[in-house]
Amino acid sequence: MMDTTPIWVSLMGVLPHTVTIGTAVIVGGVIVLALAAMARLRTAPREAGPGLLAAAPEAAEDGAPRVLIVGAGARGRELAEAMLRDPESRCHIVGFVDDQPGLPAWDGIPILGATRDIGALVERHAVDEIIVAHAPSWQDLLLHELVAAGRDDRVRISSALTMREAMAADARLRMIADIPLVSLSARRPSRAFRFAKRGFDVGFSLIALVLGAPLIAVSALAVKATSRGPAFFRQRRVGVRGEEFTIYKLRTMVVDAERDTGPKLADPYDARVTAVGRLLRVTRLDELPQFVNVLKGEMSVVGPRPERPEFVSRFVDAVPGYTKRLAVKPGITGLAQVRGGYDTDVHTKLKYDWLYVYRQSVWLDLKILLHTVRVVVLCAGQ
Repeated sequence: MMDTTPIWVSLMGVLPHTVTIGTAVIVGGVIVLALAAMARLRTAPREAGPGLLAAAPEAAEDGAPRVLIVGAGARGRELAEAMLRDPESRCHIVGFVDDQPGLPAWDGIPILGATRDIGALVERHAVDEIIVAHAPSWQDLLLHELVAAGRDDRVRISSALTMREAMAADARLRMIADIPLVSLSARRPSRAFRFAKRGFDVGFSLIALVLGAPLIAVSALAVKATSRGPAFFRQRRVGVRGEEFTIYKLRTMVVDAERDTGPKLADPYDARVTAVGRLLRVTRLDELPQFVNVLKGEMSVVGPRPERPEFVSRFVDAVPGYTKRLAVKPGITGLAQVRGGYDTDVHTKLKYDWLYVYRQSVWLDLKILLHTVRVVVLCAGQ
């Protein structure tokens, strides 16, 4: 339910900070970001991009990592054999899963069930790693045919992005014997990166609130002058790890917009959006008060947009992997916002959010900020 309590007190609590303080913090944040980036470059062999080797998963407390192999066919058995003969793999294969009925166990390693049982098997056998070893995909077969025909360098191949490909983008590689494996696990940001990102958030938000105060004031007056109700509103949103918080925004809809419909996602031609509200949305000015949320540590400047609890509970049940976007702080701007828009569907937004979660870095944040400025300038000029 929309909370329309004024937020001038919250805004005025942060505006006394000077631009000088904000500048010092943001410069310090940028310096630490640069140091974090250099540290990542120095440790590239352990946390590498495509074509480089990353370290194998850490061993479980009771010894070797426990591995479940998806696919009990020729490729799965080849992988299992390589893991058993490779002294550096140091793992224990708990079994296979496969949807093809009647396959026998291999070398004492059982087939534990079908792919639908993976969730339960992970818990039952304390699995540390799942390795997918299915037969060659249609992408493999297509590439093989093009290479064999000598046309792979003359034909550009594109594919619609799947969730798996969003996870694998900028993936790390490691080897078991002579078999390369692509890691689909999210890369955990270093402590230096998290510290630097927070410093950048604080500095950027102080400057944005101080310099943006006139815009906020003018926008608030325009909202009050053209529609009944308060200029600002508060609303509950879901943040990192599913924790709820109160978000601050300039009002862009009529008062009691959901009185008859209940919680409802906005669409491109939403009649509930006021004329001034439409302009605020296009220019993203309605988001400016959210820098208060950034200062409070509830949000970041860059990250997936926070959704309302009603929609999150719906998406968690309907969209597999939706909770992965809750692994990082939500942001004022994000990859889905600069590549999509207000009306982008949840599945497309989730692909962008996954790309951000799995690829988050100094450079990606800076690119998103630059794209945000470009999008706002282009929209304002239309």
